[in-house]
Amino acid sequence: MDKIINALNTMYKIERFATQIYKTQIRAFNENVFIERLVAASANEQEHVDDLYERIIALKGKVSKMGNLFQLAGKILGFATTLMGKIFVFKADIMIEKKALTDYALFLQEFDFDEKSRRVIEKNLEDERLHIIRWQDSIDLLKGKLSTAQ
Repeated sequence: MDKIINALNTMYKIERFATQIYKTQIRAFNENVFIERLVAASANEQEHVDDLYERIIALKGKVSKMGNLFQLAGKILGFATTLMGKIFVFKADIMIEKKALTDYALFLQEFDFDEKSRRVIEKNLEDERLHIIRWQDSIDLLKGKLSTAQ
């Protein structure tokens, strides 16, 4: 059971990281469409955090205190991406989400999660796929806007 709790804690920390990245990146935008997308993504990642927290507690585990460190790292990376421009923000977000897809898939392969935990992980996996689509669409919108402005 310790391995399952550790795996859920790893996902919990990663989700705290992602939640903070999106919160921090909001400052790079003045267009409502992108602000709303980042706010929605951050809220969705927070749902992941909450769901994983509930599973850890339900399985009689303890939530990692390292989550705070991951949140700080998310703030730093989120800020750093904003320095590189709006399109870079979403390209970085796509890379982060692709890594999350890989990690979640590996966890599902490697561990024998209980049914409730498996459902949480599979839902998170699907949400990460949707984030990639949303970020690619955001890049396309920005490129369209940029080419129109020229």
